[in-house]
Amino acid sequence: MQQKTCAEMRSEIQLEIKNVNKNYGRTCALSNITITLTPGLYGLLGPNGAGKSTLLNLLTDNIARQEGKILLDGIDIKKMGKNYRSIVGYMPQSQGFYKDFSVSAFLMYLSRLKGLSKAKAKIRVEELIDALHLKEKRKTHIGALSGGMKQRVMLAQALLNEPKILILDEPTAGVDPQERIRIRNYISMISEERIVILATHIVSDVEAVASEIYLMGDGRIIKHGTPEQLIQDVSEKVYDITIERDKLQDIQRKYMVSNIHSRADGTHIKIISDTTPDDYICSRGTANLEDVYLDTFFTIV
Repeated sequence: MQQKTCAEMRSEIQLEIKNVNKNYGRTCALSNITITLTPGLYGLLGPNGAGKSTLLNLLTDNIARQEGKILLDGIDIKKMGKNYRSIVGYMPQSQGFYKDFSVSAFLMYLSRLKGLSKAKAKIRVEELIDALHLKEKRKTHIGALSGGMKQRVMLAQALLNEPKILILDEPTAGVDPQERIRIRNYISMISEERIVILATHIVSDVEAVASEIYLMGDGRIIKHGTPEQLIQDVSEKVYDITIERDKLQDIQRKYMVSNIHSRADGTHIKIISDTTPDDYICSRGTANLEDVYLDTFFTIV
């Protein structure tokens, strides 16, 4: 990969989240969140109710924070107002479509709402329709599209203003595996020159593409690091055990089971344990990010 010059490094944007808290009545949605982001793809991983969507709504300036700061290059985003919102692209978890609009009409409409001139909007819509393989569906009413196609349209609308900060809430929810891979690969491809925050509870969506992952639970950042660092931290806890099928319930009572695979020589079990399971013949297993997820949230959820 080509090294960046000093001038390019100085020109990179920086988004800082400092000691942010958010409560809904007596319920704590976010507690003391502190993160610093520069261009790259960041995974925000956690179970439903972890606080991911609340954090994203703060970053898009859709809801008010109670404590803490969110700064873009040292300036609070509240003071920046529309200047901040103009460089943010947001793909929400729930799809808000005008179902009777065609794909191209919908994107043109949103382009104008985002402040693009008619000439610029036409160019940008065509670019995104081509990049996201929507040409054959450009005149199709959105209500008639498949779930995967709708997600592509939602991603396209988030990119209309060529955002420096792209915020994605469950971008592959409800799509088939092939479509999921296509969407996440495109997101990875465009992440080098902007900050991309991808919030999900689907581990595979971030394992292959995120430069850094933040695991959230109960409104807190539980841990963070590169995928490799997080996997290394749990690698000593992962074991493979081969048992007879009738021993499976006993294993599940004693250990966190990550995977079960029935083969001709018996049932192969992958477990996560702080101690070596001396009561069974075992070997070291190969850890992955799913094991990190289970190890992190098994006692939380």
